[in-house]
Amino acid sequence: MACEGSSEHAAEIASFFEGRLLEPQAVLVADCESHLVGFAELSIRHDIVGLNGKRVAYVEGLFVAPAARDRGIARRFLHAARDWARANHCEAFASDRSDRVIVYRRFRPSG
Repeated sequence: MACEGSSEHAAEIASFFEGRLLEPQAVLVADCESHLVGFAELSIRHDIVGLNGKRVAYVEGLFVAPAARDRGIARRFLHAARDWARANHCEAFASDRSDRVIVYRRFRPSG
């Protein structure tokens, strides 16, 4: 069974596993009883409008299986992603939703 959107991302996925794609730079996973129930893909971007040239931690993708939702998994992914952003000296934290970029305004870099 193919996942939603898998055909449009097939080339990108193949490039990642062939080592030709530099993103995502981190992948977080959640499992329950040895079954993958979710993942988050993270990268560092320098091209976010209004933050050009700054290191911005970016949530490229986040998925939690329907049967595992409403357990706080996505929230834990976002907390871990913020920690990753701080550890990687990012100045901001962002993602997108419905073709618009959302910047987390309360993000505070470490140090």
